Amino acid sequence: MKQLWPVCLGLGSLVAGCGSPQDAVVAQVGQHQITAASLRAFVEQLPVGLRSQQTGEAARQHYLQALIDRRLLLMEARGRGLDTTAAVREAVREAVDARARTLYRAREILPKAKVPEEEVRRYFSAEGFDRERRLNAILVKTREEIDAVLKELRAGRSFAEVARAHSLDERSAKQGGELGFIGRDMALRLYIPLEVFASLPTGQVSQPLQASKSWHVVRFTEDRTASYEKNRSYLEARLSEERARQVEEEHCELLGESFQARLDPAGLREIAGAYRQEDPTPLAASSTPLYRYDQGTLEIAEAQETLRRLRIFLGLADSAQAVSILKRFVLNPFLLKEAARRAGLYEAPEILQLEKRAQENVLLEAVRKTAITQHLSTSEEEVRHYYDNRPEVFHHEEAVWVEELLLPSAAEAQQAKELIEAGALFAELAERSLRPGTKESRARFHFHPREKDHYPKLVPALLGASRGELVGPLEVEGGYSVFRVVGREPGGLEPYETAQQRARALLEREWEEQELETLVKQLREKYASQVQVQTSHLAEALPDSLLNRQGSPSQGPKAEARPPQG
Repeated sequence: MKQLWPVCLGLGSLVAGCGSPQDAVVAQVGQHQITAASLRAFVEQLPVGLRSQQTGEAARQHYLQALIDRRLLLMEARGRGLDTTAAVREAVREAVDARARTLYRAREILPKAKVPEEEVRRYFSAEGFDRERRLNAILVKTREEIDAVLKELRAGRSFAEVARAHSLDERSAKQGGELGFIGRDMALRLYIPLEVFASLPTGQVSQPLQASKSWHVVRFTEDRTASYEKNRSYLEARLSEERARQVEEEHCELLGESFQARLDPAGLREIAGAYRQEDPTPLAASSTPLYRYDQGTLEIAEAQETLRRLRIFLGLADSAQAVSILKRFVLNPFLLKEAARRAGLYEAPEILQLEKRAQENVLLEAVRKTAITQHLSTSEEEVRHYYDNRPEVFHHEEAVWVEELLLPSAAEAQQAKELIEAGALFAELAERSLRPGTKESRARFHFHPREKDHYPKLVPALLGASRGELVGPLEVEGGYSVFRVVGREPGGLEPYETAQQRARALLEREWEEQELETLVKQLREKYASQVQVQTSHLAEALPDSLLNRQGSPSQGPKAEARPPQG
């Protein structure tokens, strides 16, 4: 049985709740109570692949032990004084500051960033979103090949014939180069400059255009008026994002005036000088003020930490460029944080709860690192031995890679499809999808033929679709799918040369889990006297109906939308 306690290191938000004061306690670990509500929430929100294969009392004990182990790791971390280290305090502070800024933006900035519909309509027309053009294209590898294509076209050979003979895009080549109607943004993604999209006469072939590492020529055979409603959501989001940036910049200007924030020339010289010498290391300990404001100073050390974390170093050697860079990435975020503090947001219940969760997650990561005392590096022989003895790990089934959204209704799926046809990216619509993991994977998954057992409607459709074809809405398990096949992988054993890096990572992870498991076993013995379990409340916390549902993939759209591998 796979241990769940390593998972708990990253699931603080699922297990942090303590329930109401009247909630039944299922375990006491030191001073911390694990309640029936927190245990139930943990189990309900576990990803399908991490749910216990056991049933009944064995499954209940398994889930409870995972939460107990998490508390033991936290007790050990605090016992070692890890909660007092500067690294832990800094990581917690960053998480809290980021959330406080987000709350402040939501309250003070975003309401002012709403874009009136009249402005969206004007933008729709003025920027060319009101036009769609039927595209034909011929794609080849080199400039010499595209010149040869143009020569054939000028000699009188039809565009369709040349496309079928030469185009690298198999799907459009079969259709004589036909790619369907596209809008302005899709033109850019297909490496068609806006001026070509806007001004190339219907029926005329373009000059050679570079398409990443390839070349193509295009022509448009028909124009039509684009639907405003089809583009509306996408344009509203785009304009609102632009307006929010503008409003935030103006708001920060006002905050700077209100807080009397001003750049310290000596601090600017110190930063620019360090970067000119290509040695910013001393800045990390510098207490020189970079900015002064009505209630204190922002020192160079804090600014340098921000620059380091964001990996910003270009342009800082030039004082004029540094002023702009520092204002955008250091001063403005500081002003928002300071405004949030003065507005009392750091005392908000949400921030206080976040601070607790952040500290626990950072402590768990810290204790995990301290437990890794051996195998900090792996030899080539060890990696090769791992690869040779686990062929099943490196054997790939046939797979199809897709961009996919799962929507609750046919109407919503159709709207998403129209937005994608208008130029929106799948990743931009990921939050709409019911499929778990869509946002994290940016709407990109891969499926295997064997997964037809779980997705009897979706997988055959994926396997039968042409690469690049936008499909949907298609009624599938859990909702309505819109997808595009972006690639296919044949089955077979991955060569060691390409699998080496993954083999090393898997081997190191295996050793790491072994050492962590050893640590957890030691902690169970060390703190045994401080752990009390109330088994009488376990069945109440995790009834059989819940455990059976947890193991079933057929409980409504979310359960059916089991995230594919990858």
